Amino acid sequence: MTPNQSPDTHLHDSPSDGRSRRAFLTAAGSVAVGVGLAGCSGSAPSADGSSAERTFQMVGSSIRTLDPAAANDSESTTVVSQLFDGLVHYPKGDPDPELLLADDHRVSDDGTVHTFELDPEATFSDGRPVRAADVVYSFERIAASDNSTSASALLDVLGVEHDTRTVETEDGTAEEYDPGTLGVEALDDRTVEIRLSEPFHAALGVLAYPSFSIVPEGVVGDVPGYDGEMSQDEFATSNPIGAGPFTLKKWEKDVEYAVSARDDYRGDGPYVAGIHWRVTSDPAAAYTYATNENADAFWVPSGKFDPSLVSIETTDEQGRKVGTYGPLPENGKTVQYRQVPLAWTYYLGFNTEQVEKPVRQAIAYVLNQQTQIEEVHAGRGSRAAHITPPGIYLGGNSAYRDHAENYPYGLAESQFEAASDVLSKAGYGPDDPASVRLTVYEASAWKETATLLRDKLARVGVDMTVEQAPFASIAERGRNGELDVFSYGWTMDYPSPDSFLKILYPPSSDDYFFRWGGTPAADRAKRAWERVLDHPSASETDRQARTDAFREMETANWEDVVALPVYHPVGEGFYYDWVDVPKTGAAGFSKHKYNHVKVGRRD
Repeated sequence: MTPNQSPDTHLHDSPSDGRSRRAFLTAAGSVAVGVGLAGCSGSAPSADGSSAERTFQMVGSSIRTLDPAAANDSESTTVVSQLFDGLVHYPKGDPDPELLLADDHRVSDDGTVHTFELDPEATFSDGRPVRAADVVYSFERIAASDNSTSASALLDVLGVEHDTRTVETEDGTAEEYDPGTLGVEALDDRTVEIRLSEPFHAALGVLAYPSFSIVPEGVVGDVPGYDGEMSQDEFATSNPIGAGPFTLKKWEKDVEYAVSARDDYRGDGPYVAGIHWRVTSDPAAAYTYATNENADAFWVPSGKFDPSLVSIETTDEQGRKVGTYGPLPENGKTVQYRQVPLAWTYYLGFNTEQVEKPVRQAIAYVLNQQTQIEEVHAGRGSRAAHITPPGIYLGGNSAYRDHAENYPYGLAESQFEAASDVLSKAGYGPDDPASVRLTVYEASAWKETATLLRDKLARVGVDMTVEQAPFASIAERGRNGELDVFSYGWTMDYPSPDSFLKILYPPSSDDYFFRWGGTPAADRAKRAWERVLDHPSASETDRQARTDAFREMETANWEDVVALPVYHPVGEGFYYDWVDVPKTGAAGFSKHKYNHVKVGRRD
C-alpha cells in the first residue's frame, strides 16, 4: 500500500558543517516534496499451502540502492525497511517510535545521554549476532561515509556529539565531521551509549528512520579504520546483510525486485514466503495488472477512481478509514479499502517581497480547501488549516480540528466579499487588478487547482498568470527569488511540529523562498521559534512551551499568509479479500515492515 499523491521523502541530504542543532534548525535544511504517482499491487497467492508459503507481490517503482546509509528515496527505503532493523522503528508506519533491535532504553537526567540495551536474540541474516560494536560502526558510516545521505540527520538534527575539522573548498574553507570522534560508544557487547550535544525531545523519532538501520561491523570499508568485507556496490546491490525480517532474493534493475522471509527472525512473522515487486512507472498498467487478479493489493489511479464506490465502515482516532471499494468495473470484485492521513502538507508559498499582503489574503479567502478536496482530489485528502499535519499536531486530530475553527479565511467556502474588501482597501478591483504569477508542479491536480483559483480571483481583482514547472525548477527559482506564488510540499524530518514549522522562522525564510520579516506577525513567529529552541527536552514543561509556541507560529502565518495550507494528502490501499495487511500510520508506507502481512487462499 503506497501513497496516492506523492512518494515518501527521506531526511534531507545535507553534509554537516559543524553547526549545532540550534544553528542547523534556524538556518538551513529542507525536506520538500515534489509530486508523482506511486502505486502498489501484488500478485495473487499460490493455490496451495499455508499463508507462510505464499508470496505477497507488489508493483513498485525502480529502486536506487539497498544500502540504508545511502537510501533517501521512498522506493529504496521501502525495501531497506524489509531487509534491515534499527534500534527503534515506526511500527507499521505509526509515527510513535518503538524499540526494535533494542529491548531497553534509558535517558540521563539531563536528557543528553541515551543508553540502549540490545536484544540478545537479534541476529543478522548471515547468522552473526547484533552487537554494540555494529551500532557504533553503522553510525560512523552515516557520519563519515561518502555514500551516506543522512550525515546531517545524525550530526545536526539529532545532535550527536562530534568534533569537526577545517577543510579546503572551492569557496574557501568549511568545517566537516572529523572521523572517529562520534559520541557513540559500545559500553559492552550489548550496551551502546549515544551522547547528544543537548537534549532533544524527538531523538527516538530521528533514530527510527530506516537510514539508521544497523549493519555488521566492517561490512563495507568506506570509513577510516575498516578494510571492508565487500565493496559498497556489492553491499548496496546484491548482498545487503541486515537484521530485518527478509533477505534479498533478486534485483533486476527496472524490471523486478524481491525479498525472501527469514525463518530465524526474532520478531513476529514473517507470515509470507516473501515479497515481490514488479517495476512499472505506469499507474494504468499497474491497475490493469491488479484487476486481472494478478495482484493482492493495488492503487486506483485518478482516471479510474470512482468515489461513489467507496464505503467507509470505521474511522479510528488517527483518522484512518477502513471500508470497501467496489464492485470494480473490470472484474466485479469488491475489495478492502484503507485510507491513511499522511504526515505531509501541500501549500501555496508566497515571496512576500513580490506579493503584497492584501493579495495574499485575497488568495486565502477565495481558495476554499474543501472544494479542492472534493472537486480536484475526489475526496482523496483532507483540507489543511495548518502547516503541521493532523497526525503530528500536538494533541492529535481533535486538537488540530479545534484550533482550525479559528482559521480566518474559511475552509468550506470561498469568501469573495472578504477578498474584494481587502483588495479594495489596497486600491485593487476588477477594473484595476493586481497582477501575480502562480507556478505549480507539472501535475494535473495542481493545474486544475491553479485554474480554479485563477478564475475565482478574476472576480475580485487579481489577474493571476499560471505556469507549470518541474519540482527541481521551482526549488531553484525559489532560491533565486524568481517566484511570486508557488506550490510546494513538506514532509516530516521526525514526528514533531518543529519538523514542519522551522520553515516559518523569519530569519531563515529566504531558505524557503518566503523572504518574510519586518511585520508584527513575523516578529511573533521569530520569538515563538526561539522559545521552541530554548525548550528542547522531553519534559512536560518544555513540551507545553513548544505547544504554545507552535500554535503562535501557525496563527502568525495565518495573519501574514506566508505559506497558505491547501491539503494534507492521504495514502490509499485496495486489497482483495484474501489479503490481511495491518493499517499503516502517518509516517508513511516506506517505514512499514511487511512481516505482519498474511496472504490467504484466492476466492
